[in-house]
Amino acid sequence: MTHRQPMEKVYRRRRLIAAVAVALFAIGTAAGIGVALQKATGWTEEEWAAHTSVREPADYAPATAVAIQEPEPTMPSATPTLRESKDPRPVQNAPGPGETKSVTIETSGVLRSFLLSAPVGVETLEGTGEPRPLILAFHGYTESPESMSRYTGLTKDGAIVAYPKGIGEAWEGAPYSKTDGGQDVRFATDLLERISATYRVDANRIYAAGMSNGGGFVAKLACEVPEEFSAMASVAGAYYPGTWRGCTGPTGGGKGESSQPAGSGPEFARGPSVPFLEIHGRQDETIEYDGGHRHGSTYLGAMQFSSLYASRSGCFGAPSTTRATDKVLRVVWPGCDDDAEVTHLAIADAGHTWPGESTGEAGAASGDDFSDRRSNAVTATNEIMAFFNRHQIT
Repeated sequence: MTHRQPMEKVYRRRRLIAAVAVALFAIGTAAGIGVALQKATGWTEEEWAAHTSVREPADYAPATAVAIQEPEPTMPSATPTLRESKDPRPVQNAPGPGETKSVTIETSGVLRSFLLSAPVGVETLEGTGEPRPLILAFHGYTESPESMSRYTGLTKDGAIVAYPKGIGEAWEGAPYSKTDGGQDVRFATDLLERISATYRVDANRIYAAGMSNGGGFVAKLACEVPEEFSAMASVAGAYYPGTWRGCTGPTGGGKGESSQPAGSGPEFARGPSVPFLEIHGRQDETIEYDGGHRHGSTYLGAMQFSSLYASRSGCFGAPSTTRATDKVLRVVWPGCDDDAEVTHLAIADAGHTWPGESTGEAGAASGDDFSDRRSNAVTATNEIMAFFNRHQIT
């Protein structure tokens, strides 16, 4: 018994020495293999370290809306109602269920093209199934319908989605636009008619969304033809005077007064409006958050446009400001006419981009490095779809 304790210590010491020796051998072998592979690949030590180090998972964008609340199950929803088209001509060569095609229609005497995505299960007018929502999605300056379809993913919730193509890759209302006189507005309303003559479209769920120049054009639609839509959304919108001029005068309903103080800048007259969601990054250096000057013209800031449109919507009282997350500020104007909710989301770390997109294609007009402008604070598409789901014409 007197010699057992020392012998155990000896054995333990020997096992420790053996383990260290094995570990040193493994490290040396791995290092040798690493050096050999480094030489074979031609990588530098830094490149090799980057490939062999363990990294934390990427910062993925949220899979659901974090700033816009989905409608409660108890909230009243409109019964799907088939939209009756004023133009009986269907879109020629339209895609079938689950397909996406580039197609054309004639509008204002010219052929205009658009990418049309038909969800699985959608039916033509001859069918009897439930009508589907319709979204018109307008790309940014120098972008394409195809790129916007990739970075937005608006088709995921079963809506019919049309991505129109701007002439000169631009939309009316901007100083660089190739169209004027309401040509693009007629294109948008003609799309509603022709698509409604092709598929079973729900008259209570007609929406529009846009990015940058496309977001500014959505603002133009919100000022000039709000009655055609159930809700609208703009991301990184470029609000040049040509996009909001239609909001500055009385347009009907006997409500021409403005709630903006005289001499404080542009004034929007109270009038017909539509629920509007505005999303803009505070780090946007292309269309700056607080407004600026570009292409020889001034443009409104994101918060300024939202506030002006709230005045047009007859919203009463100070806006409610809430931090949805540490990077997302939500501003909501209360008491709007006909429940025309106006909401603004300020994204602290976003530049000129569609927040949450992973393709790097949003904001193509800026021509800058995209690495410091993308944001995963929210997924713009999820916020927009939640907002759209909250607003149906009842």
